[in-house]
This record gives sequence, C-alpha cells and structure tokens, in this order.
Amino acid sequence: MTNISFDNILINFGFGTKEEKKKILSENSEKKIFMDLTCYDPSAFYSEFPQLKGTFAALFCDELKKIEIHFKERDQAVINKLVELGFTPIEISIISCGFVFPRTIVQIINEAYFALDEGVAKKEDINRAMKFGVNYPKGPFEWSEGKEIYVLTLLEELFHKTQDKRYIPSKLLK
Repeated sequence: MTNISFDNILINFGFGTKEEKKKILSENSEKKIFMDLTCYDPSAFYSEFPQLKGTFAALFCDELKKIEIHFKERDQAVINKLVELGFTPIEISIISCGFVFPRTIVQIINEAYFALDEGVAKKEDINRAMKFGVNYPKGPFEWSEGKEIYVLTLLEELFHKTQDKRYIPSKLLK
C-alpha cells in the first residue's frame, strides 16, 4: 500500500485487509485520512474512525484514472492532490460496499468466470464479446487480470453484507 502525506493529510492507496486498513487509521489518529476502501463498506470505517474524512475506489480505475470519491468532509486540497497524481475524481454522495463501478465490474467478471467454467466460451471470446458487443474498453478477464484477489475480496464482502447469492464467487476465482 502506498501512503501520501501532506499538510496533516494522509491519502492511503491500494489494497489491504480490513485489519491493515484499520491499523493505518489507528496509527494516524491525528491526521485527516482519505482511504481507498474499494473492497469494503466505508460506513463501517467512518463510524469507527472519526479521522477518516473521505473514501475512494481506485483499484479498478480505467486508463483515464477515474475514481469514485466520497467525502465525509470535502477537502479541495485532496482533490487537487489526486488530480496532480493523474486521477480524475468523481464525487459521489451515497456510499456503499464496493462503491458503484467496482461493485458492477466484479459481478461482470464473476459471471465471465461462471461462463468459462460452464464451457460457454473461451476467455478470449468472452473478452471480445464484451468489448465489441457492449463497447466495454476491456473484457472481463482483462479487467481482472492481476486483480483477482480484489475481485474475490469484494464479492465475499458483498455476500457477507447482503447474503445475496449473486455475490457468491465462481470456483474458478477461488
């Protein structure tokens, strides 16, 4: 995980377990913290850590580096820093486990793994179908390449939180 500090502000990027994220928050109680919580429910963190002033989802950002960001306390300096780092922050007002884009893309990725497991098509064919059929910039396996642990973690978090069976991960993801 990468941390960037400036002006008593800490921006935490990257994947980490809940425990690792909470450790960072506990060790930095005197700072305003903005944290990537793509795979977790930000509301649970907000209630436990008052120094957490904003959360964002950057693990699945695209080539334009668009990231969803939720502010408990809006801070223009944080927006400026994210832009300086090449990100395009998209402010959202409602928080949920997985935010919007990551929650959607992991379900598409999971369905692609189910289709692969059922022999519906090969990875290349599923990727091509999504790129040319629905004009996605990447196919589901291209989105997930190297990020399978994030996909699995978010699906498991969503299932644990909702008990909705559509979030049960494909056995090929495990």
